[in-house]
Amino acid sequence: MKSAAIILAGGQGTRLGFSHPKQFALLGGRPLIDYSVEKFVALRVNIIVAVLVDDYQKYYQLHPAISTVAPAGKTRQESVYNGLKACPNDTEIVFIHDSARPFFPLKNVEEGLKLIEKNEFDGLAPVIPSTDTLVEAWGRQVISFPDRQKIFRTQTPQIFIFQKIFQAYENLKENLKDCPFTDDLSLAQAAGLRCGLIEGSQMNFKITTEVDWHLAEELLSSGGLEFI
Repeated sequence: MKSAAIILAGGQGTRLGFSHPKQFALLGGRPLIDYSVEKFVALRVNIIVAVLVDDYQKYYQLHPAISTVAPAGKTRQESVYNGLKACPNDTEIVFIHDSARPFFPLKNVEEGLKLIEKNEFDGLAPVIPSTDTLVEAWGRQVISFPDRQKIFRTQTPQIFIFQKIFQAYENLKENLKDCPFTDDLSLAQAAGLRCGLIEGSQMNFKITTEVDWHLAEELLSSGGLEFI
């Protein structure tokens, strides 16, 4: 089935304190975004769409495997929609991925891809269980303690039947600026798509803070990523 990957790299990464967007900063001597690009090359994805900030050329020379560039929107949802519009019309399966997650395991994603190809789901997301005690609060006032066995943390890449997730975004295109959904699976679920979960990985963490960046550097230098 013809597949496309949308790599979201339109943020500024201000929490890391870099002078330029973190997705272009060198991690282990290579731009952060390139780790995700090469993962999708390994998955033999047909088209790779990079959603980038307007002035990306000041910071980044495109990886040769990137097929096309789409403009970043003002919100994540707008960026995803721009990436979907940049995919060929005959795309059948699409991966939507955050460039700040460079270490996702291929095996888990391949298993999810098989489920999509068998038409068991319209959309899937990798998840990891919540191991900490969870508390719902209003300000400092405790309201409840949700059952953590029913709570999972979603990751990317999330996998979808292309036409179905594209139509879900099309239906919301006038309201994407105020869209309440924080990832694509939640938007798909609200649109009535058949959504499921696949096993994620602790290694597939999102690089957001300085601590995350140093952890990623340590994993690369120590060879700690070889098993994924």
